[in-house]
Amino acid sequence: MRFLSKLRLSLAALLLILGILVTHAKESKYELDRKLIYQEIHTQLEKGNITLEEAQKMWLKKIKQLKKEEAK
Repeated sequence: MRFLSKLRLSLAALLLILGILVTHAKESKYELDRKLIYQEIHTQLEKGNITLEEAQKMWLKKIKQLKKEEAK
């Protein structure tokens, strides 16, 4: 009986740790995607392919899409 109790506590701790790791990994992926979008838009802006207003519109549009993907 005591063995099963310890086993349950160990499994609960393991699940808690795994949950924290998965949540952290998801947040990191979101941040990396945001940085990638920023770099793409910044590069186009520096080359003169787009104006500042167009860059702002692109940023808002792509971040909105990214948030929708994260919600799924």
